[in-house]
Amino acid sequence: MGKSLGKLGAWIYGHAKITIFGFIITVIVSVVAAFSMGVNFDSAGMSIQGSQSEKANRLMEREFPNTKQDGGQVQIVMHSSNGQALTTPGNQKAMNDMFQDVQKNKHVKMVVVPQMLQSFSKDNMTATARVMYKQKGDKVSPETVKALQKSIKMTRHKSIQTELTSHDVTISGIDNGEQAEVVGLAIAFVILAVTFASLIVAGIPILSAILGLVAGMMLVLISTNFLSVATFSMSLVGMMGLAVGIDYALFLISRYRQELQNRNKKEALMTAMSTAGTSVIFAGATVIVALLGMTVLGIDMLSVMGMTAAMAIFTAILTSLTFVPAMLVLLGDRVTGKRPNRVLYLASKLRIQGGWGKLVTKYKYVLTILTIAILGLAATPFAHINLGLPNDSVRSEKLTERRAYDLLTEGYGKGSQATLVVLAKTDNQQEMNNVIKDISDLSNVVSVSPASPSKDKDYQMITIQPGTGANAIKTKELVQNIRDLHLADDIPTLYVTGATAINIDMSDALMKALPKFAILIMLFAFALLTVVFRSLLIPVVAVAGFILSLGATLGTIVFIVQDGHFIDFFGIPAKGAILNFLPVLVIGIMFGLAMDYEVFLVSRIREEYMKSHDTKQAVIVGMRDSGPAVVAAALIMMAVFSGFIFASDAIVKSMGLVLTSGILFDALLVRLILVPATISLFGRVSWYLPKWLDKLLPNVKID
Repeated sequence: MGKSLGKLGAWIYGHAKITIFGFIITVIVSVVAAFSMGVNFDSAGMSIQGSQSEKANRLMEREFPNTKQDGGQVQIVMHSSNGQALTTPGNQKAMNDMFQDVQKNKHVKMVVVPQMLQSFSKDNMTATARVMYKQKGDKVSPETVKALQKSIKMTRHKSIQTELTSHDVTISGIDNGEQAEVVGLAIAFVILAVTFASLIVAGIPILSAILGLVAGMMLVLISTNFLSVATFSMSLVGMMGLAVGIDYALFLISRYRQELQNRNKKEALMTAMSTAGTSVIFAGATVIVALLGMTVLGIDMLSVMGMTAAMAIFTAILTSLTFVPAMLVLLGDRVTGKRPNRVLYLASKLRIQGGWGKLVTKYKYVLTILTIAILGLAATPFAHINLGLPNDSVRSEKLTERRAYDLLTEGYGKGSQATLVVLAKTDNQQEMNNVIKDISDLSNVVSVSPASPSKDKDYQMITIQPGTGANAIKTKELVQNIRDLHLADDIPTLYVTGATAINIDMSDALMKALPKFAILIMLFAFALLTVVFRSLLIPVVAVAGFILSLGATLGTIVFIVQDGHFIDFFGIPAKGAILNFLPVLVIGIMFGLAMDYEVFLVSRIREEYMKSHDTKQAVIVGMRDSGPAVVAAALIMMAVFSGFIFASDAIVKSMGLVLTSGILFDALLVRLILVPATISLFGRVSWYLPKWLDKLLPNVKID
């Protein structure tokens, strides 16, 4: 592979303009293809095939066809702010006028008023209505939603607080953090400028990352016509595409400038392509494998998220190995580093140099113990992690969905939006009465509705309102307690479903799959690093460090998001459960990124060790040559990811926060401190590999 990439570098050196022109044409073609095919994002929620709640949901749709929702629905929540009950004539007239105005919209099928729903609260100060549309939820246009928002101003003007919420219609657009990306890129540019002491060189990785991201996003947009891609998947694509695109270009440019010290431009480019280029392909392929590994969990939406992020990684690799070297050739002496910007050159002297390697090797015992202690302490909160799916309770109070949630909670109780649906397989009324009584006697049950028979009378359905929210541990316990009731002799088979039960089953399944997925990833990492570094100890330290940084990352997200510490600082509206698929996502992404830094840093250390056979000197040289690039790459990753913390959407915000924490712990503490410190600590033993195993393993050279 190295020889092939070297030949590619030689060809690009003689055809730089053609390479750039061809690449830009490819990007333009991808844009035209994407928009000509159309974009079809999927707004459906997550589900897991084979779960009890999912089976019960299909059963309910078959036995109770009238419960199946054909069109999109929006709930209107009204609360009297004028001191009078909503049942008074004046408030009734104001609400009816508003309902009639809503009904005028041609896309509205019908408006179900509070009297039909019997939805007035006990004090008659709060009520709900339901707007049913002719189209499916994801087909209800923003213009239609704006018309509804205009209509509810009629009751707002009459001192009736009126808010909107929906499970399938988008009311407030999702903030995917586009503005944050601009800030992240600006910070990345500054870091690159200081690293290379050049504004022109700093612009190459930024430009290449943007072009690669555009191509990657176009592939994702095209894939929406064939896959069920969620809208917020674009946030992950944006984060990963920008971050790794900049990083891969950074490593290639860094190696090219190092080689220029002893070679001419063409030879330097060929060597950079054959060494750093090979590392880029290896690291990128590792990230892609990790992301695609999420497909083994059997959760469609999570699988698609992994696939779409992998597309961004793929285009980032192609961009780094074509556009970047072509730009280096085209810009000539302006990117060689022989005439650096004086101000930036002075700033660059403050970055990590050989002194850091000397510090790590000198205080290896202290730094090893201190790093492990910090990571262990940060991981402690992970022990009480509670997985769930963020709902409107963690959205900004500026959004109507959050205000609607608060009104519903105040008017009907915390569990009013965590309704459970129970199907009982029985046509015996006495058995059904026993079911209702036994469920009513369970703790955390506020109310149980009367039973409704199915079309053929074989099943009966009831709804239950718990006393706690959808993500509360007590609600999860209630679901399990209801399922356990069938163990009694006089209780028929019970099926629990509804959005809350489906999300609970999803969280439980993901929590059970987490150890299996982690073990699979770690075994893959150990095997991979053993082949690359011809060592047993280095892969052990690398995997152990990954476990520590993973625990610290998840512990930090629990400490902040779930326990509520520093939520005001991070702009988090309220504490809540951890996004149920976030741990799996973190394992897949962090594994790939951790291997990136491990390969780029340790391969340089090993390269030096093979020359000098002096472990201490190898660590110092490796940290001097690759350390600055790894530090810059980590800071860039953190800059890009951290910007998404300030997006308004809870899912996007939590992804930004957890990935920023992950880079902080893994790149800066594990790869730049723990790994070189332990290599120095174990000395020559670090490179030990039994001869019989050395003969069995394939020989893969990555420098």
